[in-house]
Amino acid sequence: MTTHFRGRFEIKVDPKFRLILPAPFREVLKASSDSRMVITNSQYQAKRCLDVYSFGEWKKLENRIAKLPQLKVEVQNFQRFYLSGGHPIDADANSRLLIPPSLRTYANIQSDIVVVGFANKFEIWAQEIWNTLFDNLAQDFGNTLSAIADLPDED
Repeated sequence: MTTHFRGRFEIKVDPKFRLILPAPFREVLKASSDSRMVITNSQYQAKRCLDVYSFGEWKKLENRIAKLPQLKVEVQNFQRFYLSGGHPIDADANSRLLIPPSLRTYANIQSDIVVVGFANKFEIWAQEIWNTLFDNLAQDFGNTLSAIADLPDED
């Protein structure tokens, strides 16, 4: 039984903007005994996407942020942008997630999306945006690989 979101899946969103959760991701939620999730706005390299956490992982993030100095402007910015964008969601009986209207507008979600596992969360990308980002990442992967190879082992 897996406890991490892994893999990359190309999915079509239905006309009501629901996506079917990939089977490996359903297994992660099943293992946690809690199907509740939180979806929020995010971005990487100025490209907009959505982040989805299991409810337990979201609570860990909230608790971690609550321990930071609340008067620091960076903490306030994170809370205003990331935490305040969080919407509780739950998969329906058919394992579909409804993307809230404000978030699908933010991330330019139309019909074709890519869902990317990221261990404790997963990302939702408009496929066109993902394809551009992925091509850029692939072009620079040699540098990324070198940087990763130079990191110390945690063992």
